[in-house]
Amino acid sequence: MARLSPKKLNELKEVNLLTKEEISKLTGIPLFTVENLLSERNHHPAMWMLVALMELFSCDMKDFFEYEEDEFDSNESFSSRFTDIIASLF
Repeated sequence: MARLSPKKLNELKEVNLLTKEEISKLTGIPLFTVENLLSERNHHPAMWMLVALMELFSCDMKDFFEYEEDEFDSNESFSSRFTDIIASLF
């Protein structure tokens, strides 16, 4: 199953030289939730949070997720995987 990757979010945070507090202020995501997203405590954020993070970091939603390599057939397209990821959020 796809899940939000705290490691990837932390990398984006560091590359963009942002603090947790700045991410919270710039996205409208409560600080407590930002802290959970950057740790191992929250793997399924609300869609509006993902959109806010995509806008802040100027990246795609796929940049936030990780999944086990053998979870998908190697011939399966990314769009199919992405659809599965989005569906798992609801």
